[in-house]
Amino acid sequence: MRIAIFGCGQLARMLALAGWPMGIRFSFVANDSEDTRCVDGLGTIVRLQDSMSARSIFMALGEPDVITVEREAVDTTLLRQLAQLCKIAPDPEILWVAQNRARQKSFLVEHGIAVAPFVEMHNKQQLLLATESLGYPLIIKSCEQGYDGQQQWRIFNRIDAQAFIDSDTVLTHAIVEKMLDYSVEVSILAVRNRQGELAIYAPSENRHRNGTLSVSIAPTDVLHPKLRADLEGIVSKLMHTWDYVGVLAVECFVVDGQIIVNELAPRVHNSGHWTQNGAVCSQFENHLRAISGQRLGSTATLGHCAMINLLGCVAPEELVSQPHVHLHWYDKTLRQGRKMGHINLLHESPHALQENLHLALRILPS
Repeated sequence: MRIAIFGCGQLARMLALAGWPMGIRFSFVANDSEDTRCVDGLGTIVRLQDSMSARSIFMALGEPDVITVEREAVDTTLLRQLAQLCKIAPDPEILWVAQNRARQKSFLVEHGIAVAPFVEMHNKQQLLLATESLGYPLIIKSCEQGYDGQQQWRIFNRIDAQAFIDSDTVLTHAIVEKMLDYSVEVSILAVRNRQGELAIYAPSENRHRNGTLSVSIAPTDVLHPKLRADLEGIVSKLMHTWDYVGVLAVECFVVDGQIIVNELAPRVHNSGHWTQNGAVCSQFENHLRAISGQRLGSTATLGHCAMINLLGCVAPEELVSQPHVHLHWYDKTLRQGRKMGHINLLHESPHALQENLHLALRILPS
């Protein structure tokens, strides 16, 4: 079987590394200026050119059986054309909804899923109107191309709002959200195959640094049974409503004992990297199983796990040489704040995990 992946970053890399032992071969679609170091040597790389038709792309990719994605920011029109030639998972219509925050939030509201109060904004002058309905503090999020805290602006008062309006920032479509006072951020990953079989991973607790995920801990003990059931109900509803195929990540806040959905990611996800060492079947293998029509692997946990992103740094030998530490390196060029890789810590008890997590965070460069 051959699977093509739109994107050449670390998620594509980890999908390919999970798929090679399964007998799957890969090809990758790169934008004209995209760095491909993460997937070099793992399959054919096809750079998109304006002159290429869907069929020429399909042929250059080696006539894949399935095409999937490692990011939401893809040309869904092109994917719809490619759907005439092979299977696409997730469905391009799902990607179209998810790649735009306004469409995504509206979809969630239409299906009775709680989100932070928000309004759409098509120019900066509409911000003051938004403050009248939402109050302060607020967060402005570009509808597209924003990730890891990029293209987001926090507004705490009218002075901040006027400064943003007077700034050189160019913004044509955004949402303005009420900034929530949440107790914890959690995420949950689920996987569904073409036959409708559904499996759900243990929720993780997520901690951020400068808008970028820093640590995920799974299984988390911050959710009481009802909240966990609510969270599983949300992801199950989305999977069945969309007739979804593959892995879906749902990022949420816990606010006054209620789950508030922050964002959807129709792909394998950073907060699920712990599954590589902490679950029977990783999110990467299960995504491949799902989109290729196979039975799903077990999502059961193997212990207590923490994932730590290596942000703009190399993991010191003092850390990676320790027992219970598993290094996953992305083969990127070093750059400040960049996700260079991650480490997974796996322990039998939550106490041992917390002790070693604190130790690892002390050893890593800040």
